[in-house]
Amino acid sequence: MGSFRPLFSVSVEHGYFTDGAWKGLDFVPVLATAKVINGANVLVRPTKSGVAVFYDESRSEALRLYAKDANGALCFSFKVYAKDRTFANYTAPAMCSGNEVLYFDNRGRDIDSGDGKVRLSKEDAATEKDFRDIDSLVAEDILCDRDRRVPPDFVVSVCVEPGVGDDTSAESGWRTRDCFIRFDARQAYWKYHLLGNMNRSGTFIVDLDNRMEFEFCGEVMLPGDKPAKVFRSKALIPVLEKSACRFQLREPGPGTGKVLVKRLPVASESRLGMEVIDGKSEIVAESFINC
Repeated sequence: MGSFRPLFSVSVEHGYFTDGAWKGLDFVPVLATAKVINGANVLVRPTKSGVAVFYDESRSEALRLYAKDANGALCFSFKVYAKDRTFANYTAPAMCSGNEVLYFDNRGRDIDSGDGKVRLSKEDAATEKDFRDIDSLVAEDILCDRDRRVPPDFVVSVCVEPGVGDDTSAESGWRTRDCFIRFDARQAYWKYHLLGNMNRSGTFIVDLDNRMEFEFCGEVMLPGDKPAKVFRSKALIPVLEKSACRFQLREPGPGTGKVLVKRLPVASESRLGMEVIDGKSEIVAESFINC
């Protein structure tokens, strides 16, 4: 067995998480990729937020033969599954779109000017532009018939080529590529229901950082004949693992008013719903305040 050298890596960033890394992802090689991995003794190892792939230097010629059969560029494709099955609640864009699946590859992608990594999405972060028709991926032997029924959460393909000159990880080796995908956190209108002792006249919500405003949306009757005053943010706010938002409930009083709730709870991805706002269906994160 020879020494292993890096071939490529893929890291997945996510704006929802405090450290920006999407952990708990399983990268499963598709059938064609698994054949190359086994035939050329390629090593695939999970990382904190992705996968790293290494080639056996003593088997580099076998890898070159696979590349020759693929007209010079050898693609490694993986079906990716999130272990946290609630990920869709805090991930943008929506991961399922009819007969389409999010698909990322490095073909035609430029190296990011910041850290030298290759961005695999078409925009700075994943968008609807990254969806591909599942049938076309089946036709390319990237997905199989079974994936039509239960598609992966997304698909990643990285094409590598034999290196030339200094553009290698070793003499007569391969061009190494560090790649990344970035997902944004889902955004929602934050909505607070004030019940019980908090359902008072004249109450209002203040952003201690003076970035967000809330509007009074009237009073509703909740199950159990419980009246509640409703306030909703005037703009979308990201739903994060640990939000830094500092919203405070007050009522009229001396100065800036009397504080009723020093720190309102932040929105949770587990309480998302849909609501028509200004004629458009929007995501709303609801919280219920009854102190």
